[in-house]
Amino acid sequence: MDKEEYKQRLIEELGVHFENEYSLPPLAARIFGNLVVTDEVGLTFDDCQMKRGASKSSISTSLNLLLQLGMITYFTKSGDRRRYFKISDKSTFFVKKLEQALKKAANESKMIQKVAKYDQEYNVEKYNSNKEKIEAYMKCLDQNEVIYKETIEALKKLI
Repeated sequence: MDKEEYKQRLIEELGVHFENEYSLPPLAARIFGNLVVTDEVGLTFDDCQMKRGASKSSISTSLNLLLQLGMITYFTKSGDRRRYFKISDKSTFFVKKLEQALKKAANESKMIQKVAKYDQEYNVEKYNSNKEKIEAYMKCLDQNEVIYKETIEALKKLI
């Protein structure tokens, strides 16, 4: 398999991953995949359109979505009116991703605690039968919270 074929397969795999992981539309996911694996410093709008073969409006919508989500940024070159798109600083992107995971885990923890409290007061049998499972799950959430926080701090020091 040559480099270009391998690259196209990787972009497709990344696209599917980004669709699932970030709930991105297929085109936006593939554009982001292109930006992740490109050898170039940035891709222009026309580059994105050529690589994906989609309409200008579809490319524009996808790039704007990726910009709004903070997944990509753009820069310009002196004397060139075009915008060059690139993935956001990886450290910043990873920090945002971990902060989202931390928030999700914190919300999950709150909801589990509320349900457990409800069951403890109003459905003691259910509470008692689930108590060990809830404790194990909460321990996992707590450990993940610590790891997320430590990793976020370590990444912020690298930015």
